[in-house]
Amino acid sequence: MATKMQESSVGEALHLFEVLEKYNVGCSVELKRDGQGDPFVTVASQPVKAEYFESIGGGDNGDLLVVCLGESEFAFELNLSIGKDITESQISLCLAGTNYAAWFNSDGVPAEGIKEALNYKEHSDNDRFDAHEVALIEFIRGLEFEDLLDAFEALKESSSAAIKMSSEKVKSNEIAIAQGWQERSFKLIQLAELLADSNADYRSHIYPEDTNDEQ
Repeated sequence: MATKMQESSVGEALHLFEVLEKYNVGCSVELKRDGQGDPFVTVASQPVKAEYFESIGGGDNGDLLVVCLGESEFAFELNLSIGKDITESQISLCLAGTNYAAWFNSDGVPAEGIKEALNYKEHSDNDRFDAHEVALIEFIRGLEFEDLLDAFEALKESSSAAIKMSSEKVKSNEIAIAQGWQERSFKLIQLAELLADSNADYRSHIYPEDTNDEQ
């Protein structure tokens, strides 16, 4: 009886390959074309390593999931259907494209590896922020242009003051302290720019051409 695969994702597939690599578990693969029972490529059990490569310019188009088995390398574009099967001692994955399917089967996986494999959770944007960070984001979104402009100028003044302190410390040959003040100045101006640019009303006033492009 054929194993019924559960639906998976690129993120989870990458996680499962990473588990196999972490626990030094070998993996084999069979590549089959649609409508053909016999594989056209077979690689026996080899050490496995998988990486995600982003395309230049962003977006998913052109992104690749690359899986290496020993010296063999397989690159998959992200228009995939992915299935998984995790038993008490083995991990299997199927990466299916338009007219092919790649069947990956691991050797024996230790119990702690299986536990880690099962402990995967898809991450949404909200998972990356705690309650305080979410509150800050919502607060910044609600500010008006004048509020952000005042905050930007205040941070810019603090940055300028830090640069002056750095110059004074250089004159007194306190180089390490001068570098500390200089770094603080750079961080303050970066904070000012990030804070201001994160607000849509501020961007619409300062970069009206970019706002029109977004619409």
